[in-house]
Amino acid sequence: MPPKIDVQALNTMVTGVVEDTFRQLCHAASSAAPVAAEKDIIEYDGRMRLSPMEKFNAPAYVAVVNYYISSRHLADNDPVGTFVFYVKEDMVEKLFKAFGRPARDAEDEGACLEVVGELGGILAGNIKNGITAMGFAELVVAPPAIYRNSVPEGAPFDYNLFKKQEVLFSFWKEPCVVVEICLGNIPAKGR
Repeated sequence: MPPKIDVQALNTMVTGVVEDTFRQLCHAASSAAPVAAEKDIIEYDGRMRLSPMEKFNAPAYVAVVNYYISSRHLADNDPVGTFVFYVKEDMVEKLFKAFGRPARDAEDEGACLEVVGELGGILAGNIKNGITAMGFAELVVAPPAIYRNSVPEGAPFDYNLFKKQEVLFSFWKEPCVVVEICLGNIPAKGR
Protein backbone atom coordinates (compact mmCIF):
# COMPACT_ATOMS: atom_id res chain seq x y z
CA MET A 1 0.00 0.00 0.00
CA PRO A 2 1.37 3.46 -0.87
CA PRO A 3 2.46 5.68 2.03
CA LYS A 4 -0.12 8.10 3.46
CA ILE A 5 0.44 11.83 3.40
CA ASP A 6 0.91 13.15 6.93
CA VAL A 7 -2.08 15.39 7.73
CA GLN A 8 -0.01 17.98 9.60
CA ALA A 9 2.52 18.20 6.77
CA LEU A 10 -0.34 18.51 4.27
CA ASN A 11 -1.97 21.35 6.24
CA THR A 12 1.36 23.15 6.56
CA MET A 13 2.08 22.81 2.85
CA VAL A 14 -1.44 23.90 1.79
CA THR A 15 -1.34 26.90 4.14
CA GLY A 16 2.05 27.94 2.77
CA VAL A 17 0.90 27.58 -0.83
CA VAL A 18 -2.26 29.64 -0.31
CA GLU A 19 -0.45 32.38 1.63
CA ASP A 20 2.44 32.54 -0.88
CA THR A 21 0.07 32.59 -3.87
CA PHE A 22 -2.05 35.38 -2.38
CA ARG A 23 1.08 37.32 -1.46
CA GLN A 24 2.50 37.03 -5.00
CA LEU A 25 -0.67 37.42 -7.07
CA CYS A 26 -2.90 39.56 -4.88
CA HIS A 27 -0.28 41.42 -2.81
CA ALA A 28 -2.29 40.32 0.23
CA ALA A 29 -0.91 38.92 3.46
CA SER A 30 -2.92 36.98 6.00
CA SER A 31 -4.52 39.33 8.50
CA ALA A 32 -4.98 36.50 11.03
CA ALA A 33 -3.48 33.08 11.56
CA PRO A 34 -5.11 30.46 9.29
CA VAL A 35 -7.40 28.04 11.12
CA ALA A 36 -7.08 24.37 10.13
CA ALA A 37 -9.54 21.64 11.07
CA GLU A 38 -10.29 18.09 10.09
CA LYS A 39 -13.89 17.63 8.96
CA ASP A 40 -16.05 14.69 8.01
CA ILE A 41 -16.78 14.24 4.34
CA ILE A 42 -20.52 14.36 3.83
CA GLU A 43 -21.35 12.03 0.98
CA TYR A 44 -24.53 11.73 -1.02
CA ASP A 45 -24.98 9.48 -4.02
CA GLY A 46 -21.23 8.84 -4.26
CA ARG A 47 -20.22 12.52 -4.31
CA MET A 48 -18.90 14.95 -1.72
CA ARG A 49 -21.48 17.51 -0.59
CA LEU A 50 -20.25 21.11 -0.70
CA SER A 51 -22.01 24.11 0.86
CA PRO A 52 -20.31 27.35 -0.25
CA MET A 53 -22.75 29.75 1.44
CA GLU A 54 -22.24 28.05 4.81
CA LYS A 55 -18.51 28.85 4.78
CA PHE A 56 -19.09 32.58 5.30
CA ASN A 57 -22.84 32.76 5.91
CA ALA A 58 -22.86 34.83 2.73
CA PRO A 59 -22.74 34.36 -1.05
CA ALA A 60 -19.57 32.66 -2.26
CA TYR A 61 -17.83 31.33 -5.33
CA VAL A 62 -16.20 27.93 -5.40
CA ALA A 63 -13.70 26.13 -7.64
CA VAL A 64 -13.39 22.34 -7.41
CA VAL A 65 -10.31 20.60 -8.77
CA ASN A 66 -9.70 16.86 -8.76
CA TYR A 67 -6.35 15.07 -8.70
CA TYR A 68 -5.78 11.78 -10.51
CA ILE A 69 -2.98 9.22 -10.38
CA SER A 70 -2.91 8.93 -14.18
CA SER A 71 -4.66 10.02 -17.37
CA ARG A 72 -6.53 6.72 -17.32
CA HIS A 73 -7.90 7.54 -13.87
CA LEU A 74 -8.92 10.97 -15.19
CA ALA A 75 -10.75 9.37 -18.13
CA ASP A 76 -12.53 7.05 -15.68
CA ASN A 77 -13.28 9.97 -13.31
CA ASP A 78 -11.59 8.05 -10.48
CA PRO A 79 -9.94 10.80 -8.41
CA VAL A 80 -7.34 10.23 -5.71
CA GLY A 81 -7.94 13.70 -4.31
CA THR A 82 -10.17 16.74 -4.31
CA PHE A 83 -9.23 20.39 -3.76
CA VAL A 84 -11.96 22.98 -3.12
CA PHE A 85 -11.37 26.74 -3.11
CA TYR A 86 -14.11 28.98 -1.66
CA VAL A 87 -14.01 32.77 -1.78
CA LYS A 88 -16.52 35.16 -0.29
CA GLU A 89 -18.40 36.93 -3.08
CA ASP A 90 -17.64 40.47 -1.93
CA MET A 91 -13.88 39.75 -2.13
CA VAL A 92 -13.90 38.79 -5.81
CA GLU A 93 -13.38 42.41 -6.88
CA LYS A 94 -9.97 42.28 -5.18
CA LEU A 95 -9.12 39.20 -7.26
CA PHE A 96 -9.92 41.14 -10.43
CA LYS A 97 -7.41 43.80 -9.42
CA ALA A 98 -4.82 41.08 -8.75
CA PHE A 99 -5.26 39.72 -12.27
CA GLY A 100 -5.13 43.22 -13.79
CA ARG A 101 -8.75 43.19 -14.84
CA PRO A 102 -11.14 46.11 -14.41
CA ALA A 103 -13.08 46.06 -11.13
CA ARG A 104 -16.31 46.68 -13.07
CA ASP A 105 -15.98 43.10 -14.41
CA ALA A 106 -16.82 41.94 -10.86
CA GLU A 107 -20.46 42.76 -11.71
CA ASP A 108 -20.47 40.04 -14.39
CA GLU A 109 -21.10 36.60 -12.87
CA GLY A 110 -19.43 34.81 -15.78
CA ALA A 111 -16.28 36.91 -15.33
CA CYS A 112 -16.34 36.21 -11.58
CA LEU A 113 -16.58 32.48 -12.19
CA GLU A 114 -13.68 32.74 -14.62
CA VAL A 115 -11.34 34.56 -12.22
CA VAL A 116 -12.22 32.25 -9.32
CA GLY A 117 -11.61 29.24 -11.56
CA GLU A 118 -8.29 30.67 -12.68
CA LEU A 119 -7.08 31.25 -9.12
CA GLY A 120 -8.45 27.86 -8.00
CA GLY A 121 -6.51 26.21 -10.82
CA ILE A 122 -3.31 28.04 -9.88
CA LEU A 123 -3.67 27.02 -6.22
CA ALA A 124 -4.44 23.39 -7.13
CA GLY A 125 -1.40 23.26 -9.42
CA ASN A 126 0.86 24.74 -6.76
CA ILE A 127 -0.46 22.20 -4.23
CA LYS A 128 0.16 19.39 -6.72
CA ASN A 129 3.78 20.59 -6.96
CA GLY A 130 3.96 20.60 -3.14
CA ILE A 131 2.69 17.02 -3.01
CA THR A 132 5.37 15.99 -5.52
CA ALA A 133 8.02 17.81 -3.46
CA MET A 134 6.91 15.71 -0.45
CA GLY A 135 8.09 12.61 -2.36
CA PHE A 136 4.85 11.49 -3.99
CA ALA A 137 4.16 10.74 -7.66
CA GLU A 138 3.20 13.58 -9.97
CA LEU A 139 -0.57 13.83 -10.20
CA VAL A 140 -2.78 14.72 -13.13
CA VAL A 141 -4.88 17.81 -12.39
CA ALA A 142 -8.34 18.27 -13.90
CA PRO A 143 -9.56 21.72 -14.94
CA PRO A 144 -11.57 23.53 -12.26
CA ALA A 145 -15.34 23.20 -12.07
CA ILE A 146 -16.69 26.55 -10.87
CA TYR A 147 -19.93 27.51 -9.14
CA ARG A 148 -21.69 30.32 -7.31
CA ASN A 149 -23.46 29.65 -3.99
CA SER A 150 -24.17 25.95 -4.49
CA VAL A 151 -22.73 22.80 -6.00
CA PRO A 152 -25.94 20.85 -6.59
CA GLU A 153 -24.36 17.64 -7.82
CA GLY A 154 -21.51 17.65 -5.31
CA ALA A 155 -17.90 16.86 -6.19
CA PRO A 156 -16.20 13.63 -7.18
CA PHE A 157 -13.84 12.32 -4.51
CA ASP A 158 -11.94 9.19 -3.49
CA TYR A 159 -14.82 7.17 -2.06
CA ASN A 160 -12.45 5.44 0.39
CA LEU A 161 -11.98 8.71 2.28
CA PHE A 162 -14.04 9.85 5.25
CA LYS A 163 -12.17 13.01 6.32
CA LYS A 164 -10.99 16.21 4.66
CA GLN A 165 -8.76 19.04 5.78
CA GLU A 166 -10.23 22.55 5.88
CA VAL A 167 -8.29 25.79 6.32
CA LEU A 168 -9.91 29.21 6.82
CA PHE A 169 -7.87 32.25 5.73
CA SER A 170 -8.34 35.92 6.50
CA PHE A 171 -7.16 38.41 3.90
CA TRP A 172 -8.04 42.08 3.68
CA LYS A 173 -8.90 41.97 7.42
CA GLU A 174 -11.72 39.45 7.20
CA PRO A 175 -12.25 35.69 6.84
CA CYS A 176 -12.82 35.35 3.11
CA VAL A 177 -11.12 32.20 1.78
CA VAL A 178 -11.56 28.56 2.71
CA VAL A 179 -9.73 25.65 1.14
CA GLU A 180 -10.57 22.00 1.58
CA ILE A 181 -8.47 19.06 0.51
CA CYS A 182 -8.73 15.31 0.78
CA LEU A 183 -6.18 12.90 -0.62
CA GLY A 184 -6.21 9.13 -0.91
CA ASN A 185 -3.23 6.84 -1.38
CA ILE A 186 -0.75 8.41 -3.77
CA PRO A 187 2.19 6.30 -4.92
CA ALA A 188 5.70 7.40 -3.98
CA LYS A 189 7.76 9.06 -6.71
CA GLY A 190 9.08 6.57 -9.23
CA ARG A 191 6.45 3.88 -8.60
